[in-house]
Amino acid sequence: MSAAGFADCFNNLLAVNDEATMIDAMPDHYLLRGLPDGRQEVVEATGGSPTPTRFLVDYSSLDRLRTPADPAYPVQVAGQAVLDDGMVIGGVRHQFRDTDGALEALLTVEFPGAMPAPLIGAHRWHLAVEFRNWVTAYRRGCAGTPP
Repeated sequence: MSAAGFADCFNNLLAVNDEATMIDAMPDHYLLRGLPDGRQEVVEATGGSPTPTRFLVDYSSLDRLRTPADPAYPVQVAGQAVLDDGMVIGGVRHQFRDTDGALEALLTVEFPGAMPAPLIGAHRWHLAVEFRNWVTAYRRGCAGTPP
């Protein structure tokens, strides 16, 4: 599996607004859709929270991310999580590389400092499930993008 191919597939899911594949990846997802301006609207029960949260991921803006890019992972899907008013509340820096014909991922979510540790721990499982399902979609040829 190709790191660049997977990242292209993921980005294509947003570009073609393949909501079914994005939502099906995790039962905590209520809405994941690409917006015309390139951002992603997310409504999910983050980290097993009893109530869903809504935010946007701006993949064109990385200046407030705290996690540095790892040069050993040359492919990434990264962006800031923002509220409608532009307030940055966190972000993602998912990094990928090819290792002996296999896709290797370093998945990172940045949360506000006040986020309770149990929710952060639960969100690790959230990431594991959704990315496993997105990788499976990629292997099937997600959104018309061959693996």
